[in-house]
Amino acid sequence: MNIKIGDNNQIKNSNIGHQLNSENHKKSFLERHPIIISFIISMITGFILLFSFWDRIIKQIEHFFQ
Repeated sequence: MNIKIGDNNQIKNSNIGHQLNSENHKKSFLERHPIIISFIISMITGFILLFSFWDRIIKQIEHFFQ
């Protein structure tokens, strides 16, 4: 690959932007499946919020603001 710049200036065998992801970079499961991970985290959070001890915590927070 030759690029002419100005008066017969040449850059040979250069990598300028077009081979940015040429490395063998393996993506993690989180990078490959962000929707699945966010769904699982949402389900776990929802399950935790179903427990009854949150009622006491909410009452304490409401008492704090009265």
